[in-house]
Amino acid sequence: MDKIIISDIKLNTLIGIKAWEKQTPQNLHLDLVMATDAKRAAENDDIKDAIDYENVLQHILVFIQEHHFQLLETLAEHLADELLTHFATAWVQITLHKPGALAQAKNVAITIERQK
Repeated sequence: MDKIIISDIKLNTLIGIKAWEKQTPQNLHLDLVMATDAKRAAENDDIKDAIDYENVLQHILVFIQEHHFQLLETLAEHLADELLTHFATAWVQITLHKPGALAQAKNVAITIERQK
């Protein structure tokens, strides 16, 4: 399986269960892996045969601005569904990082994999 990988996408959104988290945007980091078939794109050297990762990024940024969730798990699930619906991929892996979520830890993250 060929994969497109976009690492450390910086997001700013409302996320969390505490009252202040519902009012103050927080920084998240997203690592995204999408299945693709790179052979045809490579043979034709044409973006129409590839997943346009700039379009993927813009889609994610709009989605993050328009949707707010309490849990990382919920955001990851909805984002996976969004990408599987709107892009030519049959499988995605999403890792969402919430740095500073715990005072004693540098980072909290969740990784999910979903397929059509």
